[in-house]
Parts: sequence; structure tokens; C-alpha cells
Amino acid sequence: MSSVLDSLRSLATVVTSALPCAADLGSLSAPEEAEAARVLGGIRSAVGSSIALLAADIDRKSARELGTDGLAQKNGFTDGAGFLQDLVGIERGEAARLIRVGGMLETAAEAEPDASLGADDAPDAPPEPPQTIEYLAAVAGAWDAPIAVALKHGWLTASQADGLRQGLRVPRPGFEPAWRGATLDLIRDCWTGRWSPEGLARAAKRMRASLDTHTAAQEAQQRYAQRSFRRFIRHSGMVHYDIDLDPESDARFYGPVKQLLSPRFGGPRFTAEDDIAAAKTLEDDPRSNEQLAADTVIDLIQRAVTTDTGDLFKTHEPHVTIAVTTTELRKARAAQDVLSKHHAGDHTSCPGPAFGLTCDGPDQGIAFLDGRDEAITATDALRMICDRGYTPLFFDETGQTIDLGKDQRYFTRTQRRAITKRDGGCMYPGCDRPPEDSEYHHINPWALHPSHRKSEVRDGILLCRRHHKLIHDFVAHVERQRGDYWLHWPGKPPQQLHTKSGVQALIRAERART
Repeated sequence: MSSVLDSLRSLATVVTSALPCAADLGSLSAPEEAEAARVLGGIRSAVGSSIALLAADIDRKSARELGTDGLAQKNGFTDGAGFLQDLVGIERGEAARLIRVGGMLETAAEAEPDASLGADDAPDAPPEPPQTIEYLAAVAGAWDAPIAVALKHGWLTASQADGLRQGLRVPRPGFEPAWRGATLDLIRDCWTGRWSPEGLARAAKRMRASLDTHTAAQEAQQRYAQRSFRRFIRHSGMVHYDIDLDPESDARFYGPVKQLLSPRFGGPRFTAEDDIAAAKTLEDDPRSNEQLAADTVIDLIQRAVTTDTGDLFKTHEPHVTIAVTTTELRKARAAQDVLSKHHAGDHTSCPGPAFGLTCDGPDQGIAFLDGRDEAITATDALRMICDRGYTPLFFDETGQTIDLGKDQRYFTRTQRRAITKRDGGCMYPGCDRPPEDSEYHHINPWALHPSHRKSEVRDGILLCRRHHKLIHDFVAHVERQRGDYWLHWPGKPPQQLHTKSGVQALIRAERART
């Protein structure tokens, strides 16, 4: 019997006998419960790392090229993920994630071997390295080696590391240095901003599009090509619709619906009396959200047929905000002439080697729509800006829009759009509420500054309703230092707030390229 297996069985006996029951946990005070959760989380993380290493090894021994000699195949499974799913009793997606995490831990062992001190003077346990970006930057290996090393030392959780790696994906040849730099930036943001795994994955996705705008533009065109609308009649007589929409089409379709149903969907509070009354009526409506959404879509279509939308939206006409930097706009304008030749079969002006139909065409630049992590092409943005239903917001190299300060308490509609595109959603650490569910918070309380009665874009941030109320209730405050925002919570060290905006990732990528 393997000594490793004996140790694991002994450990399992000790751990299961030591784990508290429900009554024991119920007797803990609130601070003790928080500490118990941290301790159990550490145990779970350590056990998860061992399972992940096993998962990667099982998957490697079950490679397809091994055929019937593969480990999984010998046990009646087609691949390692299926075998692991059966062994551990988990979903297939979790099995695939464990395999990826195990591969990263193996990468960390190669990039940072424990035996680096030498055989004679190496202690039993190598000293823990400093948790710094400088240390990760010096790690040898591929662009994703810093992620693996951060995972190994517990500086990133397994979910965070996997979300970061999956969000960035493998770069095109020649982009590895930029990917490595972005990796370090995102790890730093994660440390300072308490990113959730989902938030970190979305930030990585935005950064990937911003670093490789050419590929992002191609992916935007592919998404548009995949749109579809299908109708089925069920046996019950109900009609089912199956719709796949690209981000631009979704903004046109769902944006007005969500705006009309905002109070039921957890949207921001209203200040005008008419709006407050309408919101109260909607909140008291006995229909379910799904029924309301269905009825609203039908109403919108009927109003469109009769060309009578004014009464439906009143003063709040639906719009979609497009955020783009001046750099990406220049790309789009330069690409327009090249594209006309490219589509005509003339590739002499295309960047790089041209091979007829395999030529990718010029870099068209990218832009971002409200609340979406996926980019659209900047050439599409130029087209959409001509439409009344779209509002452009242009960002400079500092990440700020034009200062739109006014001598009034509330932010203007244009200011709100600027703040929305700059922040990309609730700025509170770990919150993933989108812009449409957020409110505008004055970081310099308007009533406390009688000599500066201005509502300026730089002094407003997005917060969802819950976190906006929380900050006011606990007398916390947000401070702006140059272009960065910091949350000062009573009794805690300052915590940096990070934007969820795609255009801000684009600006960071542009800075890195200069």
C-alpha cells in the first residue's frame, strides 16, 4: 500500500472526526463564525490543490492518443474529465476546471522549483516568497506563469486563477509580452480590489479585447454572423421563440424592455414625482417579471407598428451609449478606405502579408456598448453614432471624458452617461451589478461644499442601490487620487475601487503600448 495513500486515509479520519456539527457551529459568535469560515476555506483550498494535481495527472494518462491504454478508457470512460467526475462526484464543468487548475500548479512547480536553494543548505520547507508583483514579474516561463505561481502560494484562489487564465486565453504569436504585462496588472487589481472570480474573468476578457483589437473585431463580426430568430409551436399551443443576438442587436432589443421594467428588475431609484408614482405602480403589479417582460415586448412591437412611442417612454427615450477612445476612432477611419479595397479583392493596402480570401483585413479598432464585456468594431461604432438611438462618449488617454461640471445638485444626463461608461457598473469591491442597476454617488457630498456647488464627472461614481445605501449608513467615503478611487471604510485600511468598463481596459492597453 502506498505511503501517500495511507497518509491521505489517516488525514481523512482525523479531519472528519474534528469537523464541528451544526450545533457546534451555531454556538459561535459572529467574529468566530467569520474566522471558522476562513479556516475551513483554507482547508478546502489545500485539499482542492491536491485533487487538482491528481486531476491533471489522470487527464494526462487518459489522453486520446493513448487509445484503449488510457487510464479513463480502461475504466470505461471516454476521457479524464468523465473519469474524474465519477471518482469525485462532481459536475463535468468542475472536473474540467480541476484539470486546468492542476495544470497551472504543475506549471508553478516548473517555474519555481522548491529545490532552488541547493541540496546541502536547503531547509525542510523553503521560505515563503514575498507577495509582490515584482516577484511574480521575475518568475521564469510563459506569459501565464505568474498566475500559476500566485495560485501555488494562495495569492489567488483556484477560481480566480482559472477565471483569469480563461478570460485572457492564449495570445496570438507576438502578443505574449503584452499578455504577461496584463496578467500582472490584473493580479495587482485583484489584490487591491477584492475581485470575485467572475469579475476577474470579465476584466480579463475586456483586457484581452483591448490588447488584441484586431482579433476582437473579428470576433465581433463572428458574433453578428451567428444571430438567429426561430419560432416553435408547442403541443400545448404556446409559441416558443429562440433568439440569439449579438451585443448591438441585444442593446436595441432588450435595452428598452429593461428600461421600462427597471423598478421590478432592481434598477436605480427615481427622483421625479411622476417617475416615483409610475415605479410604485409597476412594483405593485401582480404579474410576474416574466409576464411583464412578455407583455412589454408585445406592447413595444404594437407601438412600433402604430408609430406611437412617445406616450410609452415619455421623457426617457431609450438610448445606447457607445464608449470609444480617440485612438480606436483613428483606426476605424483609417480602415474604412482599406476595407473598401479589401472587400473588392484588393489586398495591397492590408497590413501584413495578403493571401487573397485568407486576408483578415485592416485593424478596425474596437468600442464597447453599455454593460457589455464583448467589444464591437469601431467602424460599427462610427455607423451607429449616426443613429438617434446611440450616444457616443469619447475618452482621452487619461481615461476621463470631457469635464461636464454644472452649477446644480444632480448630474446631467450627459454626465451620467459619461460616469456610466467610465465605471462600467457598481464600483464597490466584489459587486458585479451592471450600470442599469446602479446609482450616481457624489464622492464630495454636494451639501457640504457650498462654495463649489458643482456636480462634476470626476467626483461621481456608480454604486448599486444596496452599496450606495451601505456607504451612507456607515459613513464611509470615497476619495479620488488623480484618476483612481479609494474606499475609506471606518476602521479598515483604504481599498482601491476598480472599473468594470471595457473602455478603461482599452485605455490601459493603449498606455502599455506607448
